[in-house]
Amino acid sequence: MGRSPAATIRSQETCLSGTTTLFEAEREVLGIFTIGLQLPITALEVHMNRLIMASASAVVLAAATTFSVSAFTPQTTAATHAIAWLHTQQGSDGTIAGDASRTEETMWGLAANGVSVASLSTNGKTTVDSLRSHIATEEKTAGNIGSLVLAVAAAGLDSRNFAGHDLLQDLQCTYDSSTGAYNTQLFNDALAVLALPAGAAPPKATQFLASRQQTDGGWEFQAGFGSDTNTTALVLMALVAADGLDVTAKEKALAYLKLHQKPSGGFEYATPFTPPGDSDPDSDAAVIEALLATGQDPTAAAWSVGEKNAVIDLLTFQYPNGGLGFARPGSSTTAAADAFSTTQALPALASKYLPVKRTTGVMPSACPASSTPPQPTPTPTSSGTGQLAQTGSPPLALFLGLVFVGLGWRLRRRVA
Repeated sequence: MGRSPAATIRSQETCLSGTTTLFEAEREVLGIFTIGLQLPITALEVHMNRLIMASASAVVLAAATTFSVSAFTPQTTAATHAIAWLHTQQGSDGTIAGDASRTEETMWGLAANGVSVASLSTNGKTTVDSLRSHIATEEKTAGNIGSLVLAVAAAGLDSRNFAGHDLLQDLQCTYDSSTGAYNTQLFNDALAVLALPAGAAPPKATQFLASRQQTDGGWEFQAGFGSDTNTTALVLMALVAADGLDVTAKEKALAYLKLHQKPSGGFEYATPFTPPGDSDPDSDAAVIEALLATGQDPTAAAWSVGEKNAVIDLLTFQYPNGGLGFARPGSSTTAAADAFSTTQALPALASKYLPVKRTTGVMPSACPASSTPPQPTPTPTSSGTGQLAQTGSPPLALFLGLVFVGLGWRLRRRVA
C-alpha cells in the first residue's frame, strides 16, 4: 500500500545532489536553515501558491461531496492479467514472490476481484497454506498482525482460530490503552484498525489516528517524516472503517490529496525532490481506494486532469505480461513488473477498498497476563532519522538511514 518517504528516490534527485528542494524552500519561510542552491522561485511564492491551490481544491471538493457518487467500472481484464502474472511468482509453498506481505496483499486482491483465494495454487499449495506455514514470523508487530488478519478475513476464515493462533487476541495485545495506539507508526496503526471487526475500534484508537492529522490535511508515516499520500489514504480508510472520520478532517484530507495529483491524472507519494515530480502506481492505488472509501468517484471531473484520472494512470504501469511496475513500460532499460506494485493495484482495479471483507468474531477486551505483546520499534529521538523533516542539513549517515528504512512498504511495515 505505497512506498515510504525515501522509496521514490530512485526516480528523483535528492538534496544530496546540492539542489535545493521545494520542501527546503518551504522551510526557509519558517526561518529554518537549509542547504543547497536557491530555486528560481522564492520560498514565499512557493508557500503562497500552495495555499491558493489548497483553498481552490477545498472549494471544488466540498462541492463534489454534496453529490451521491458510485464506484467506477471495475477494470476486470487488467486485474485478471495481473493475477495471472502473480501466479507465475508463486512459490512451491504457496508464497507470492517469496514474501509474506505480497502473499497477504494478493489474498486481499483476489477477494476484491471476486476470485477464490483457493484458486491460486502451485504444487497444491495456496496462499493460505503459505501463511499457515509461516505464522511464527507473521506476528511480530501490530502492522504484521493487522495485515495477516485482513488476509485471513479476505479468505473467509476465522481469525480467532488460524494455524493454532487467536489473531484477534494477539492484535489486542499490541494495543496501548493509555495512548490509543496499536503502533506509534501511523501506517501500521491504521493497518491494525482496519483489521478490527465492525464496531470494535476503541474510541481512543480512532482519536489517536484522527488527532495525528497534520496542518496540511495529510498524515505522516511517523512523527517527523511529513505527510504523504499513502499514509493519508490508509488512515482515511481506517477511520472510515472505524466510523471515526468527521467532515472537517475528511475535507482537509481530500484537499491534501488533490494537491498531489499530477498532470498524468495519478498521484505522487509526497512533495517531489525535483518538481514537478511524477505519479506512481502504488500512490495511485492507495488514493483510488481512499477516494472510494470516502464516497468519491476517482474518475469524476473533480478528480480528473483534463481527460486523465488515477484509474487511467494506474493502467499505464501495467506490462504486457500482466504485472505492474513502479516505472512505466519502456521508461528505462531496467523497467519491469514487480510483485509489490501488482499486489497493491488489485483492490483499486476492482473498484474496492480496504478492508475488502470485514473481520468477523468478537474482539477480546484485554490481553492475558501471560501474553507478551510485540514490541514496536522505538520512536526516533531528536538525533534519529525520524527528525529529518525538522533539520536543515542532516548528516549523510542519517539521510542514508532514512533511505534504507524507507525502501518500500514491506520493509517499512516489518520494522514497526
